[in-house]
Amino acid sequence: MKRLLAATATLSLLVAAGPALAAPAKNAACKAPAGATLVKPGAKAVESSPETPVGALNETSSEAGSFVLDLSGKPQTATGKLSFTLSWNNPASDDDLIVAGNNDLATDNPETHIFKAKHCKAVPVEVGVFLGVPVDGLTLAVKGS
Repeated sequence: MKRLLAATATLSLLVAAGPALAAPAKNAACKAPAGATLVKPGAKAVESSPETPVGALNETSSEAGSFVLDLSGKPQTATGKLSFTLSWNNPASDDDLIVAGNNDLATDNPETHIFKAKHCKAVPVEVGVFLGVPVDGLTLAVKGS
């Protein structure tokens, strides 16, 4: 009888804990919206050459793209990071990296910004001009982790 009670108690615990022991739901494959670039964690950085903004200092920006982090296969609760690096070839210039509306107003070249990203959520990026000329060559590199 004691064995039967012990076995029943053990079975009850396993049944109650069953959902907690189940593997967490995983993210499905991500499809980037039209015009957005899909970035996968650990993959080689995606590079582009955005247009240099022309206009009033610290008031003009140009679109550099929209980027989507694909966390497929990871738990649905997972978040990742998108690392943005903007560089330019004219050392006298100062362009600003604007990620999801946030401008850190840094003066570094290259300028970097790390953004906590969710699965399949588009992150808009712009380049702002603080001090520069329209012929500056810009390079934007985006890496996921």
